[in-house]
Amino acid sequence: MDNNLKNLLKEYFEPTPSPALVPSKNFPVKVSTCQWEIHTDPERFSKRFKFNSRPRLIDFVREVLIFEDEINHHGDLRISYDEVTIDVYTHNVNKITELDQEYTRSVDFIYKDVLDFDYR
Repeated sequence: MDNNLKNLLKEYFEPTPSPALVPSKNFPVKVSTCQWEIHTDPERFSKRFKFNSRPRLIDFVREVLIFEDEINHHGDLRISYDEVTIDVYTHNVNKITELDQEYTRSVDFIYKDVLDFDYR
């Protein structure tokens, strides 16, 4: 296989973890890197998302709900005027799993997309 093609396809065959998914000694991810807090009882990720307008908040919640249904993994969403707080963990084991790590990464992408969307 051509070296250029190998380099293009490298991420498909040799995935490298994103910085948000690099494990630390005490937790599955480094909190400072992914900016999701880790709480106990049960062990879970938590993050607050702030919005400068209700339309952005509504779009964010809509996209997160669609994403959750697609992967069949659901977080706890709390809405307080211009903020959404999400807690997520794998309920049947009461712990954070790789699925939760992927969830946090995807929700961060959704948040960035909603903030970057032009509302003119």
